Amino acid sequence: MSDRFLQMLPCQKILLLLLLSLIFFVACFGCAAIIKEKRPEEIVTPALPWDVKNYALFLKQNMKNMNERYSTQYAPYDFVVDTDTGSTRIQNLIEPEIALEIKDRPWTDNMEDDYKLYKIFKYVQNDYIFFMEPNKWLTVKETVKSKKGDCKSLSLLLMSLLISAGIDAHAAISNGHMWVNAFYDSRWHVLEIDNDPERKKIYSIPGFYDNPLYKIYPDHTEKRVLI
Repeated sequence: MSDRFLQMLPCQKILLLLLLSLIFFVACFGCAAIIKEKRPEEIVTPALPWDVKNYALFLKQNMKNMNERYSTQYAPYDFVVDTDTGSTRIQNLIEPEIALEIKDRPWTDNMEDDYKLYKIFKYVQNDYIFFMEPNKWLTVKETVKSKKGDCKSLSLLLMSLLISAGIDAHAAISNGHMWVNAFYDSRWHVLEIDNDPERKKIYSIPGFYDNPLYKIYPDHTEKRVLI
């Protein structure tokens, strides 16, 4: 092989090297590409910059994709996020004890659960600045310190405070958005932390909050099962 290679013309050598490179590329990356194609495409946040039109188009396709690929049954799932200090399970961002560090909080332990929930919800909604930051995950402590956050940060804060107050709650992720579900008055209620009137039109689309792709609990995560 080496003697024949040396006897080849320069152009023949180049063609042979290109052919070998192509074979190597297919061998190394072709299988990975096939495996990737077999895995369902899971959208957590829209790829396009935010605006109502882009989000509405994304939402329509994403809800269709999820309902075609996933059942309404759930199974445990290891949800890992990237933070400034490295990768970690999303449960490590939840900090119910942060309530003890909030001075002059407008709720007390002796309040009725429904009123306590209302006061906690309004505290997060009114005392924190909502801004869009889809690719950044913060701890609850970082959110309290900065007094601002996106749907992810503020939902984890709200969930942490509700849990610390003895209220059953979990976060949900679907359609590029995150919110909190809380249990009171014998049923689950959606707590939407985003006040933006344009985005709330999107959230009001029938089925938006139904069967979220992920449910984030204090000690584990669940994900809808593939069909």
